[in-house]
Amino acid sequence: MPDLAAVVIHCRDPYLLAAFWSEVTGLPVAEEDRVKLTDRTLGPTESVLLRDPHGHRLDVWISPTPELAAPGRMHLDLVGDAEERAAVLDAGATVVRELPGWTVLADPEGNEFCLHPRG
Repeated sequence: MPDLAAVVIHCRDPYLLAAFWSEVTGLPVAEEDRVKLTDRTLGPTESVLLRDPHGHRLDVWISPTPELAAPGRMHLDLVGDAEERAAVLDAGATVVRELPGWTVLADPEGNEFCLHPRG
């Protein structure tokens, strides 16, 4: 079977979502993309790469697209404790709904994702 190489998050504004998902995942923006984000020189269809410099984690691509289906552009399940949940909210996530055992959140563009407690 093929190996999973990356997750792609489609978005309207890669400048907004690259910063959000970099903070939430702890994956830094690749150097060449960091410069383009700082200078605001991304091309209209240019994606931003979030990559673990040690190669221990999956790559995440933040990819602009002109047409977005909502919801369903992606859905991630994260695991975190109360402190990490607070950090995700501080980064710009909003609570969509609380369910028994996990929370459904949304990123700044409304992409929903789940946060499950550790353990």
